[in-house]
Amino acid sequence: MRFLPDLTTPFGRAAHALALLAVDPVGLGGLNLRARSGAVRDDFVALLSNLPLPLIRLHPTISDEALFGGLDLSATLARGHAVQSKGLLANPSALILSMAERCGAQLAARLALTLDNHGGHCLIALDEGAELDEIAPTALTERLAFHLDLNDVGYGDTHSLEPDADDLADARAALAHVAVATDLIAQIVGLCTGLGIDSARAPLFALQAARANAALRGATKIDKTDVEIAATLTL
Repeated sequence: MRFLPDLTTPFGRAAHALALLAVDPVGLGGLNLRARSGAVRDDFVALLSNLPLPLIRLHPTISDEALFGGLDLSATLARGHAVQSKGLLANPSALILSMAERCGAQLAARLALTLDNHGGHCLIALDEGAELDEIAPTALTERLAFHLDLNDVGYGDTHSLEPDADDLADARAALAHVAVATDLIAQIVGLCTGLGIDSARAPLFALQAARANAALRGATKIDKTDVEIAATLTL
């Protein structure tokens, strides 16, 4: 086994969820982090550098033109013909949405469609809501494999074990070759049923997380431990 995660603490589980996302960012969609601004969240956000994608920060009030591109007026006037600018979504990236609890329905729909198109993006929703009803839109969060809450984590509890860059790169290369036994798929579906989870995405995310965990530990097929870790982090 190449890497043994620390799943005994909330921050350790959050860090391992992010490691799995770094192995399969598109398949897992992303994560929703509920944590107020501060040192704990800063420590977690610093780990986003492990993702194999450029990081692009988004604000809840970002315009469609910024996302998808449009007419570059300055360049058009300078050159005498229409010049189109590229939007932030033009290339695969890890989209970091700050103040996700303030994301409106229109932006949520745009980002949800982006994730559904599997164009190489993943989404990190930073939810800073203080009240129970201040949450990121369900249209977004249901498309993200991981849902983390670090609000009760103290700054002294942010230590975690992390895979190194070589382990993550090897796991990404091996992911497509990780086999899945039919009985383990049935086990994952049974877990979702037993927990009363009716989302069709939940067992798929759990399966993807199990495969990413197997790849990270250097295995060629998922086993019971992979399923248990995946269920803990996604269900």
